Amino acid sequence: MTDITHILQTFQEQYMVSFFILIGTFIVLLAANAILGKRIKKLEALKMKDEKSVRTFALPALRFTKRIAIPLLFLASLSIFLNSVSFADEIHRIVQIVFAVIMTIIIVRSVNKAIELSFSKYFEKEYANHEHAKNLKPLLSFVKLLLWVVGFLILISNLGFNITTALAGLGVGGIAVAIAAQGILGDLFSYFVIFFDHPFALGDFIVFGDKSGIVERIGVKSSRIRVLSGEVLIISNSDLTSSRIHNYKQMQRRRVVSTITIPYETPIEKVEKVVGIIKEAIDNVQTIKGVICDRSHLQTFGASALVFETVYFVPSPDYLIYMDVQQEINLALLKKFSAEGIDFAYPTQKVFTVPV
Repeated sequence: MTDITHILQTFQEQYMVSFFILIGTFIVLLAANAILGKRIKKLEALKMKDEKSVRTFALPALRFTKRIAIPLLFLASLSIFLNSVSFADEIHRIVQIVFAVIMTIIIVRSVNKAIELSFSKYFEKEYANHEHAKNLKPLLSFVKLLLWVVGFLILISNLGFNITTALAGLGVGGIAVAIAAQGILGDLFSYFVIFFDHPFALGDFIVFGDKSGIVERIGVKSSRIRVLSGEVLIISNSDLTSSRIHNYKQMQRRRVVSTITIPYETPIEKVEKVVGIIKEAIDNVQTIKGVICDRSHLQTFGASALVFETVYFVPSPDYLIYMDVQQEINLALLKKFSAEGIDFAYPTQKVFTVPV
């Protein structure tokens, strides 16, 4: 009983001030954390209503302070308190273990939060389509898990355990797993390529190989493409990234090359009118404004007809709009050629017979 009383008296005399400072610091950090949480929720609500009303640096700064700075301040204050207090050898060892565990948890968690905030900021700058946030979750989960594993290994190493054998076993096991899972790892790295290089995004219409469709989902191992015939094509990321991909969603305008042919028997004065008729049909398109005729020429003398080549631009990547424009131009040419008495050519072959 006397020993316990002596310990309590010693604690009151030597450590009471440091203990109350630690408790006070802890209470202040908890209050600051609660205030920052309310402020962050308020700014997030304002940002959903009107993004311009929230300063670009305010919300990330508050999130950084709440999720990273405050935990690190608590860790620093706890470290200062423990350095100012001396314990018996047995108690000191227990305190060291507890502090190492707390320090590992706080540091790994803070690093994870910093990576999460950095990725979120990068995402907001690079993407206008917020559906890409779905692609961010698997990548962040993988990075977080890797950091927790590294933190755990460092912790047990600092506690005095020999992890050399464990690391060697993990290395051999990792090689075996890597050999067995080459396809999965290839798809995983291809996912990283898609995420960082942005060859396509959700909702983009792409053509790869002999397939084409709209990207509906980009997963860690595979992606889902809604092909034109209606079914969903599930293709591995490695196969997708190794193909030549045509992304029509990012096309700003469509270049169209069109050819028509008229018979050689067409009078020269009517042949001279063809280019003007084609340009007039393109200039008068009503389906969409801004269709531009780049050029129209009598290109060559074909095998059985005169060949006219025309190039024009449709200011839309939409395939249906392109087809509507093409249809309107073709109908206009049919009407104008009929009015001018100009015929369209079709494959013909003349056979000359020589009397014997």
